[in-house]
Amino acid sequence: MSDIRTKIIYRLADMKAIYNFIQEKRIKRNVKKRRVGFLCQYIPAWNKTKLVYDSMKEDERFEVFLICIPSGIENQELLDPDLARNDTYEYFIQHGYQAINALIGKNEWLDLCNMRLDYIFYPRPYNSYMPRLYTSNRVSRYSKICCLMYGMIMTKQDIEIMLVRDFFRNVYCYFAENEYSQKINQRKLWFTHKLGLQKTVYFGMPALAQILGARMESNKAWDFSNNSFRVMWTPRWTTDPGLGGTNFFHYKDVLLKYAREHEDIDFLLRPHPMMFENFVRTGEMTEEEVRKYQNDVEDMANVSFDSEPEYGATFWETSVLISDFSGIQPEYFVTGKPLIHCASNMKLELTELTKRMYEGCYVVETPEELFSCLEELRCGRDALYEKRQEIIKELFGCAEEASRKIVEELGKRK
Repeated sequence: MSDIRTKIIYRLADMKAIYNFIQEKRIKRNVKKRRVGFLCQYIPAWNKTKLVYDSMKEDERFEVFLICIPSGIENQELLDPDLARNDTYEYFIQHGYQAINALIGKNEWLDLCNMRLDYIFYPRPYNSYMPRLYTSNRVSRYSKICCLMYGMIMTKQDIEIMLVRDFFRNVYCYFAENEYSQKINQRKLWFTHKLGLQKTVYFGMPALAQILGARMESNKAWDFSNNSFRVMWTPRWTTDPGLGGTNFFHYKDVLLKYAREHEDIDFLLRPHPMMFENFVRTGEMTEEEVRKYQNDVEDMANVSFDSEPEYGATFWETSVLISDFSGIQPEYFVTGKPLIHCASNMKLELTELTKRMYEGCYVVETPEELFSCLEELRCGRDALYEKRQEIIKELFGCAEEASRKIVEELGKRK
């Protein structure tokens, strides 16, 4: 055998050995569990990802971790630099989750890089609410970032507020809540999508499936109620028409007066968590006025505040929702129950999807229209019932499959 032929055979043998080695490593890599971290901070948004987390937890392809970050963070710093308490971690532990405390000391943070996570889900697309160590540009260096939006994009202005380039340019996969958001994000980041470095897919909204699944869960918010007709009110947090506006000041007194005159109706008030704080900061209410209003509510037998972090089960015990423009509206809408939308002077352009949803809602502009609508519904006259069912199927029919499709997408062999 010539030296040249021998060298070729040996070289082929070496290449075969290298090939087998690579294949073996590839197989091992493919069968290993995918490590997925869920950053938890904004508890009202937990229902957006809970079904995905639950599905992955039961799937042998995944190993999941809940990583809890304190809620009191603004501009990437703790509001209280001496804070050593993690309210988010305490909440999840109290509710039976196996959770990890990201705050390991006074302003000291767990190093996510050491966890070797394949994917990390963020609760909100805002770096300003994250510790600097957890901003998307840093985390994307060692893990693939996934995003489920905390609310549905309902206006064209939401695009600039929620689809923030500073965050989304580092996102590996955005699981869009509707086709409109999918197309917008693909267009905004077209080059990296074309290269295959990023992707945006629409599978439906797991949050809506979570609401549907909460029908049989226990509910504490209505524990005070003795009546069968129950009205929930969710006023917006700001009077700024550029941010949607609120009808709180239009209805806060007349609704309590109406409740006093109708003791056979129970009312549950769930203002946006930032509402009273914002009104004090803007000077629209004083702290004394806030306390007085809260005391007036607490003194009434058929009115109460809802302080529960999660609200899915509460929806199913509610007869009708009165709401300002809000991301909570689509979540209530899928229950099929009547929704009264309080029109405002907002300077926002609705998406076509939102306009279509409002065709199945009662839209009111005055207290007189609101109370007339309540009277009709209390008497069982729900003129928009059939229309709502039609729109639910049209716009949100795939919600129950969303979490399964997301899990399958991340569970694919690479």
